Amino acid sequence: MLQPAFPLLEILAQLPPGGLLLTPTNRLRNRCQQVYGAQQAAGSCWAPPPVESLQGWLEKCWFRLQQRNWQLALRQVLNREQRQLLWQRALDQSLDRQLLNSQQLCRDADSALSQLMQWRLLSDFDTLDDTLPPLLEQFALARGDFPLFDMIDAFQAQLRSHNAITQDQRDQLIARAFREGVLLRVPQLALAGFAQISPLAEEIVTLAAEQVTRCDSPEAKPQITCAPCVDLEDELLQAARWAADKLRQNPGAGLGIVVNNLGQCRAQVENIFARVLEPQWLNPDQPRYTLPFNFSAGTPLAQTPVGAAAMQLLELLRDQWDYAQLKNILFSPFWGTTDELHLRSALFRQLQKLELWQIDGVTLRYRAEKIAGELSPESPLPKQLEKVADFARRWQRAPAEIWAQRFSQTLETLGWPGPRNPDSQEYQQLTQWEGALEELAALSTFAGALTLNQALQQLNQIANRTPFQAETRDSPVQILGVLEAGGLAFDHLRLVGFGQQQWPPPPSPNPLLPMPWQKHWQMPRASAERELELARQITRDLLGAAADITVSFAREEDGVQQQLSSLFGQLPQAATVNGDSLESFYHQLESAAALEKIEDAQLPPLPAEERVRVRGGASVLKAQALCPLNAQLQYRLGAASYQAPALGLSAAERGNLVHQVLAHFWLSFPEGRADAFSLHQLQGEERQLRIREAVENAIREKQAQHRQLPAGFWQLEQQRLTRLLEQWLEVEETRPDFSVTRIEWEQPIELAGLGFHLRLDRLDQLPNGEQLVIDYKTGVPSINDWLSERVREPQLPLYALMQTEARAIAFAQVRNGDSKFKGCGDIAEPIEGIKAVADTQKESPFDNWEQLVDHWRLGLSQLAEEYREGYAALAFQRPADNFAQRDLWPLNRWPERVRTAE
Repeated sequence: MLQPAFPLLEILAQLPPGGLLLTPTNRLRNRCQQVYGAQQAAGSCWAPPPVESLQGWLEKCWFRLQQRNWQLALRQVLNREQRQLLWQRALDQSLDRQLLNSQQLCRDADSALSQLMQWRLLSDFDTLDDTLPPLLEQFALARGDFPLFDMIDAFQAQLRSHNAITQDQRDQLIARAFREGVLLRVPQLALAGFAQISPLAEEIVTLAAEQVTRCDSPEAKPQITCAPCVDLEDELLQAARWAADKLRQNPGAGLGIVVNNLGQCRAQVENIFARVLEPQWLNPDQPRYTLPFNFSAGTPLAQTPVGAAAMQLLELLRDQWDYAQLKNILFSPFWGTTDELHLRSALFRQLQKLELWQIDGVTLRYRAEKIAGELSPESPLPKQLEKVADFARRWQRAPAEIWAQRFSQTLETLGWPGPRNPDSQEYQQLTQWEGALEELAALSTFAGALTLNQALQQLNQIANRTPFQAETRDSPVQILGVLEAGGLAFDHLRLVGFGQQQWPPPPSPNPLLPMPWQKHWQMPRASAERELELARQITRDLLGAAADITVSFAREEDGVQQQLSSLFGQLPQAATVNGDSLESFYHQLESAAALEKIEDAQLPPLPAEERVRVRGGASVLKAQALCPLNAQLQYRLGAASYQAPALGLSAAERGNLVHQVLAHFWLSFPEGRADAFSLHQLQGEERQLRIREAVENAIREKQAQHRQLPAGFWQLEQQRLTRLLEQWLEVEETRPDFSVTRIEWEQPIELAGLGFHLRLDRLDQLPNGEQLVIDYKTGVPSINDWLSERVREPQLPLYALMQTEARAIAFAQVRNGDSKFKGCGDIAEPIEGIKAVADTQKESPFDNWEQLVDHWRLGLSQLAEEYREGYAALAFQRPADNFAQRDLWPLNRWPERVRTAE
């Protein structure tokens, strides 16, 4: 069992009756009580030792004052959220200008007021006007330069109106109660483990006791070494391996790991220590259990599984979400059962296909009801969503306590936290969640009537401020922050993160308080000199906490080389700890007998029923040309990825709009009149009218899918499409005579025993009975993809195979400032941009159209046969194709194959 760094039992034995030992933290108080209890006879009854944390003792003093009905104590002491609300009102009253981060300013103001009171510069709000002038004049300062003091005036008015006080005012009243004899003095107060104490707390201690003693740790001569590391991750890995090595040597040893800035890297610390000390804990199938190390830094309740799930489910009341939010909500392990996972997966997949920027409640509920009807009619999901939506429609502004009840009702409606029994940690989190709701309800007096968004914001702040620390049995490994380690003793101690850039920590003065005040009275984080002095004291305490100490640091921090902090002097270098159980396991795998590798590029052939109409159309052949395995994964196994939603319309939707505009334009001509002559005749206002109608018709169809986009967006889109269509028509007018015979033409074809349903953008009739197959593109296509051995763009070649009169194919590149035809063929009257077959490449392997068509027939038939027979080699013509399909790497295992080959 870990021991305090001071002689606890000796101190307690010397205390007179009524005396008390004070510690800076609850953690040290608990450790003292455990050590004392371990010394008592088994089975005996004994009174708890007279040990309290400073804050715990002050709370008990305040409680005694209230029990005695002391008039000044009959006021509410505000917590952080309550003070934040009053500071926000004070800010609104005292400052005219709008601020981007008013919450941070209110937190700074609250901290500044606390420092003024704890450092005894301000004792009474009512005397602020008398107290400030001499303090300002002492440093030649003007009150008008510091808006904090106007905010304090407004904040005091808010406190007075609610008959409330701050925690610092409470401490001042406790000092007054001891001074006036309302609270009786104790014979002796012993202070142990304090690195720093505020002047106000010092005054209270002095007034409260006949005698005050300070208990220092005994002098120690530890063996100290330093451990240079590459970076923080290497430091933590070395510390974890060091701990594992010490435990192997002595399982009962008390180990301390003191991590500088532990709160900022807690998750990383936990992950590395679990990986080294308990590698089986990382197995997803392993039931959760208590890890063999304790943290002094808790996890915010909002980041625990139970708290995070509750906050995510309450987001259903907002009635609008992005895909990341919906994924967390729908797949929460605390909502529903595992039997519903297939339903929710299908629902989320359907929503992904919409590729919307945000999903609204109407869409979610409609899709949920439709899919549940198909897959699971008994599912409660649609009714739950409808009921929550009804709550959101009916619930208006209300006090915080009403919102706390509503949030509980919402979670109950959703069946949170699920049907299974919670484990120990989850049960503790559930209890703490109830406490968070009670704190929310306590804001009613100060917050007034809240909207849904305001209530959720307040609850989120409470959940993020509330630390969750699992109640676990004592562990031989204690992972502590710098201040939490004060007053504790260990058998072995490891200090992590003590490079010269991190220790002493840099100053961070309060931006609202005058700097001369903070430096003169040595307020927290005020100056480098104060931080240096405090760091020296803490360093002395840490170096006296164990007989065996290792101090580590990262050789590089933020790109700058560094050494060990000079506060530790010159130290011998510790041996590097190499290897751990998980790494040894990896080495065993690597050194095991080599496995025989059998290349298998064959999947089962396509079933007969799936050959009638191949899902994916011509895209299947394109995918087969790029990578056979990826084609099978995408179109047979359904491993499809969806484009990330973008503001406005996606690139695919914008391209589709261009297709629709062009289709509407040519369909606006009377049957048989969509030709070059009619286009030349269509000029002036009549042409502008025809263009406007085509654009408006196309936009009208798309608007129904994107009701959330404002009218201004569609006006810009109309201007874009109008400009594109005008530029494209100029290209069309330069062509020889033509007639548009097919627009958006659906056509079934059969190739190598596979049925495809294709949609042809456009088919033109040329003089002499020739036909030109056209495919609209808004990107920058290349005709070289038609000429490669594996036809990479098979759509137009497929059309050409089916149209016996076709003598040319072409991309119609419709781009702002760069609209043109790109194609090849053998036609009587040349069209700019459409090359003769023999001129497509410098040394073209094709002399005429017939040879090119034969190439397509053979190449496309081969691709169709490969797909039909299940050919699935992982091979790419171009490395860029592999990278473009990197979403499939988890399935085709490309990264693992590369590492194996290396």
